Amino acid sequence: MRILHLNNPAQVASTLVKAQRELGIDANLAVTSTKGWHTNFDYNLSEIDSSSLRGKLNIGKKLYNLVKECDILHYHGQAVSQGYRDLVMWSGIMKKPVILHHHGSEIRDKAYPKFANHLVVHRYVSTPDLLEFVPDAEWLPNPVDLTNLQYSEFDKSGPLKILHAPTNREVKNTEAVEDAISQVKEEGLDIQFTLIEDAQHSELIKQISKHDLVIDWMNPEYGIYGVFSIESMALGRTVICSLTDSLYNDYNLPIISINPVDLAGKIKELYKDRNALIQRGKASYDFVQSHHNPTELAKKVIEKYKVILG
Repeated sequence: MRILHLNNPAQVASTLVKAQRELGIDANLAVTSTKGWHTNFDYNLSEIDSSSLRGKLNIGKKLYNLVKECDILHYHGQAVSQGYRDLVMWSGIMKKPVILHHHGSEIRDKAYPKFANHLVVHRYVSTPDLLEFVPDAEWLPNPVDLTNLQYSEFDKSGPLKILHAPTNREVKNTEAVEDAISQVKEEGLDIQFTLIEDAQHSELIKQISKHDLVIDWMNPEYGIYGVFSIESMALGRTVICSLTDSLYNDYNLPIISINPVDLAGKIKELYKDRNALIQRGKASYDFVQSHHNPTELAKKVIEKYKVILG
């Protein structure tokens, strides 16, 4: 069984590739865009200048040769061509089974391309809110590579060290986070606040371990948690988000879910009870091991591959 993963949002594809290889599957990853933050892929097509027609044709030719050799194309996130028109080649002409794995902005609040309904054999979404926009999809919780994520407890003495690392300030509602931090500092709390943007993944992991509390998605319009939250939990850190609780009714999710207007009050509460942070951090670690384990999720996806291939 030969699987080609295409693109790597939040390193979900590379994590699946690694786990699938460990389970004996011939899996590879090609990327058509990268900001240089990751190098864990097999084929880098982003080095080709796609601004010209020649460049687009060159990318298409290289992708054609890669797809030709696979049994299933597991296509992640943003479309390579507008409206996923490249599916006409991979599925319509080449007759390759295609899985579309949606990860967020490429489909949220957008009309689903109707023709794609006839050109894909299965759809995954990385967060349950996306089920609203993708018909007949299956939620696959994001796998996280746990190899280098070691649980640790923080020092309860000294300032409360808080980390926020937005990839997009508006989406993560960074303004609300900064307002809450300013409020609690004005009230005399000893807070050490770190805001990190555009950091290498390895540096971000180091920073999580140096902090006591992580504030991530503070935007009720989305109501979800992402890979940064999962990695923080795997390291034993308590995470605060603004979740749509109904999306996670079936899970004993240890993330603290609050409205942004209540963030300052929650920080003050946790500041006075560091033991609560440690206990929730332990529960967070256990949750990730149970629900975001890449081996178990890779097994689930492989079973779907087998059904597709008959």
